Amino acid sequence: MRSALTTIGQRVERWLLPGFPESLRSNIRTEAFASIVFGIFYAAIVGFLPVVLRRLGASTDLLALYLAQTYLGTILTPLSIRVMRGQSPKRFLIIFWLLARGSLILTAIVNQAEWLLLLTALFWMFELFPSPAYARILQVIYPNPYRGRSLSVVRTSMLVSMLLMTPIVGWALDAYGHRVVLPVAAIFGIMSALIFGGLQVDEKNLPPLSAQAGRGIWSILKTDPRFTLYILSLTLYGLGLLVGAPFFAIIQVDRLQLSYTTIGMLNLVQSITWLISTPVWGRWLDRRGGLWVIQINLGIAVILPLSYVWATNAWMLLPAFIVSGIISAGIEMGVLTTGIDLAKKDRVAEYSALQSVIIGIRGMVGPFLGSALVYAGLSLPTIFGIGAILMILGWLSLFALPLLARTNIHDSSELPPRHVSNELDHPTGVGEGSALVPPEGQAGTDDVETPRKK
Repeated sequence: MRSALTTIGQRVERWLLPGFPESLRSNIRTEAFASIVFGIFYAAIVGFLPVVLRRLGASTDLLALYLAQTYLGTILTPLSIRVMRGQSPKRFLIIFWLLARGSLILTAIVNQAEWLLLLTALFWMFELFPSPAYARILQVIYPNPYRGRSLSVVRTSMLVSMLLMTPIVGWALDAYGHRVVLPVAAIFGIMSALIFGGLQVDEKNLPPLSAQAGRGIWSILKTDPRFTLYILSLTLYGLGLLVGAPFFAIIQVDRLQLSYTTIGMLNLVQSITWLISTPVWGRWLDRRGGLWVIQINLGIAVILPLSYVWATNAWMLLPAFIVSGIISAGIEMGVLTTGIDLAKKDRVAEYSALQSVIIGIRGMVGPFLGSALVYAGLSLPTIFGIGAILMILGWLSLFALPLLARTNIHDSSELPPRHVSNELDHPTGVGEGSALVPPEGQAGTDDVETPRKK
């Protein structure tokens, strides 16, 4: 029986990873296993926390505070680079993941929204703080020609786990409550981080961090106009989504009176579309590049907030959750890959840190902007409409990238082969491409645009 399963596994692996060297396959297997375990953690913690908070009596402002918390770690990434200097990126990453996920074991004794928010603040700060280390690891373990398909296999493994666990978690929350389910999920998160430690990372191939790393990241915005416009696009898109995000859980719980089980079924739909979309976007990353993938996904994403305008029952939210699954796959991998592609190869950590800081600032401001609009007397449909306009502006700005001069950005020797120049010069996908937070814009939870961790 065991040999038969091994044979089947080997055949599936050859089908998914044709022509991949064995050393690369080994790391993909390790990270895929870590992702399967992480999927159990993710389904419970990230998928249901806003609804748990609302059930505990969290107000609109407290829900906005939770969404802002999801960016606590990202705004500290310049400090992360400085602390990381001279250390093993993998060890650095695992230590902070263990601190983050271990803190959620304390949810067993928490039954008030304010105390749960304190724990989630610790979680998000420690979970995302070491994200530049993850970008450096990906830089060396998944070379450009294989990166998109490698990431898609890893993400697909996580999604299969989420697909199976999401409805079970929804039922368990209804049956046993968050004080049982969340601590158990936290243990799976810890196990995932330990499994991730089995990755074989040749850190001698990593470019050394300069003595000034993490200090002069803002100068990138002056010297690299394409990266600046790219960041502006992500900022407009993210703000558009985040102004309405605090009200997603309120509509689900207050207006539609959805149970954990029903929300679990909607999350299941999201997971299915996420699962189907992941290998598709992975192949397009290798063929057309990350920027092209982001352009397509940002165009689709505007459906998400508009779905909440007309929703009168659970199933009218289906478009939001379907779109959420599609863009969770595409935007996460597209953003991670494009950030690496646009960076100088010896400054990937700094580009990653700058991207994280700006996304973090955006994430801290966006939810409270939505709350401010409510206090100003605007209706929820109007707020969702404003968000949709901002998202469209972010999408359109990506198409201006080819109009910017290519001078003084990167040496030709530093460009990944067949990658950045083609994808930027051919935004509609003509030309060749190749194949890296928190998935962007989940329909019922939050907006996390950092590398998704194992």
